[in-house]
Amino acid sequence: MVLRKEVKKAIQWTLFFLIIAIIFFTGLNRLIDALIHSKKDQIVPNIIGKNIVDALDTLSSLNLYLKKTGEVFNSELQAGLVISQTPVSGSIVKEGRAIKVIVSAGGEVIFVPDLTNQTVRSAQLILRKNSLDLGEQEERYSNNIAKGNIMSQNPMPRTSARKDGLVNIIVSHGPPPPGTILMPDFKGKSFFEAQEWCNNNDIIIQNIDMVNDPTLEQNSIIKHVPGTDMVISTGQPVRFWIATRQEQ
Repeated sequence: MVLRKEVKKAIQWTLFFLIIAIIFFTGLNRLIDALIHSKKDQIVPNIIGKNIVDALDTLSSLNLYLKKTGEVFNSELQAGLVISQTPVSGSIVKEGRAIKVIVSAGGEVIFVPDLTNQTVRSAQLILRKNSLDLGEQEERYSNNIAKGNIMSQNPMPRTSARKDGLVNIIVSHGPPPPGTILMPDFKGKSFFEAQEWCNNNDIIIQNIDMVNDPTLEQNSIIKHVPGTDMVISTGQPVRFWIATRQEQ
């Protein structure tokens, strides 16, 4: 008899707590629903093409939030600008909604390969493998580079360029005709060697700039103007930059 009373009492308490739980969760659900529906509707603005700061300001003024979900390379939009958004502009959402965006990482950067001494055909293949293309071509005489091979390029080797960018080249036309003087490549050579050449060809040394560089040989030439293989005339002035090792 006592056992039956205890079982009955346990069932009553269980039903009581069950009813309380139902009432609690029903009330909580209604409260959440009321809070959701109490938020204002907002029309999602167009933030494509804006930078993150401006996009955030635009959304914040409408009590919306910004969530960056990724970056992709894009040659048409500079780095930091919004490429796409979800939901799209014009959609109606509740306040407090996060607008997901993908941001431009700018154009993909490629390191320019060295095309020096390559044929034009080889250069085209090398550039295509590196997602670049051949730009303007110019020919110059050269005593140093075989005819048909590349003398120089722009952008320079190992510098960065945009994906699908152009690399302009200067191609050797071979040795010049008799009587034409080309500036030799004196870079890294002794200034005295360059001085002798200038004297033998009646070339005027107009300027000498001393550059303190302990990593180079004393009196070695760092650069010169006109540059290597440029046509130079008798009596034309040249300028040299020469390494020195001055103590600080």
